[in-house]
Amino acid sequence: MLSISGLRAQYAIEALNYSQTDLLGSAAYVGRGGAIGALGADFTAASYNPAGLGLFYSSQIAITPSLEWSLTNTDYMGNANSESRSVFSFTNANYLFAFRNDYQSKWKVFQFSAGVNKLRSFNNCSYVQGKPTNTSLLTVWTDEANRNGSLDMFTSLLAKTCNLMNYDSLAGYTNIFGDKVPELVQSRYMIESGGISEMTLSFSGNYDDKLYLGATMGMPFLSYRSSSNYSEQPTMDTTGLDFFNYLECKNINGGGLNLKLGAIYRPIENLRVGFAFHTPTYYEISESYSTTVESRTLLDTEQDKYRNTEASVYGMYDYNFYTPLKLLANAAITFGDMSTKMAGSVSFDYEYTNYRTMHFSGGDDDYMRQVNDEIKNTYCPSHTFRIGGTLNIKKLSLRVGSVYSTDPYKEDMDQEASKM
Repeated sequence: MLSISGLRAQYAIEALNYSQTDLLGSAAYVGRGGAIGALGADFTAASYNPAGLGLFYSSQIAITPSLEWSLTNTDYMGNANSESRSVFSFTNANYLFAFRNDYQSKWKVFQFSAGVNKLRSFNNCSYVQGKPTNTSLLTVWTDEANRNGSLDMFTSLLAKTCNLMNYDSLAGYTNIFGDKVPELVQSRYMIESGGISEMTLSFSGNYDDKLYLGATMGMPFLSYRSSSNYSEQPTMDTTGLDFFNYLECKNINGGGLNLKLGAIYRPIENLRVGFAFHTPTYYEISESYSTTVESRTLLDTEQDKYRNTEASVYGMYDYNFYTPLKLLANAAITFGDMSTKMAGSVSFDYEYTNYRTMHFSGGDDDYMRQVNDEIKNTYCPSHTFRIGGTLNIKKLSLRVGSVYSTDPYKEDMDQEASKM
């Protein structure tokens, strides 16, 4: 119960982070905006439409290095800031074995492949700063302590140890600012890292160059780490406080399992249509959480400063999570071939995801039931559209693509998270 109280994790928000994917994978996949469902012949297909692996005629290996770069702009109380972070990683590493059949068989080729595709990146960095008046995190902690009649071991208990809060039998819990909060410089620096990478084992086949079938057993691995430092510093020394910092550290690790089935059919030479089905991913997740409060206050009338630091215990929590199932429909039109001077393709992908079906289990059943109810009241089905084009001029390939996802939040929610 202490862990549940102290983690204070917004699990409904984290559910969305666990379930969404980013535009990561091979260079061809990213260049086409992810619209490779019906085109195939790309290793990233193992995590989207595994039937696309059926278009390989020979054994191949592929490794994709990537430089991930994020830029976060913030505006707080009219004060603008920006932070960026770059991380080198491998977004794709796969090997495929192709087995050709006897030329008289309509099953022309079978493929078995194993690899890793990166699905999501959590790497980010942000900085927020502003000079509001009469607002403080200590006020929030004081109100919570008086409302609950007790201190929270991850927040207000640490603040009391660091001489930022006190208790009086008549007035209840109070803080160092009393009834009037002075003008404060507030800031928060946060760095996040990790991601979701999926290990894939796939089997696919090519029937008469007309029908391509594929199946993937996916084993995603989730890793998330965050560290943030929130600070308040009075612009004028009127309360005996020089500054106080609130540090939060979170580590999340998990492993999952899912199944993906796909098919591609070519009714005529230059047209391909595809369909894929993804089962929900079942995750087993472990989370740890800790906080630290640090302050510097007046020691005595000689204006010496006294520094206090108090760290919480580690909150540990294990739980299970289910992502929503996904339905994908694909189409692609091709023109030209290797013998012509110019060739290319135009491809379209559609993906349906009902985020209302995300849910947690394990741990405290009543608590998880409340979180699952919040998920149903917060999210709605989302639609993702991908379009991509490729133009091959001799040995030069030009690619362009775009992906758009509708807002996963309900209309009455004060949030908007569509993505282009």
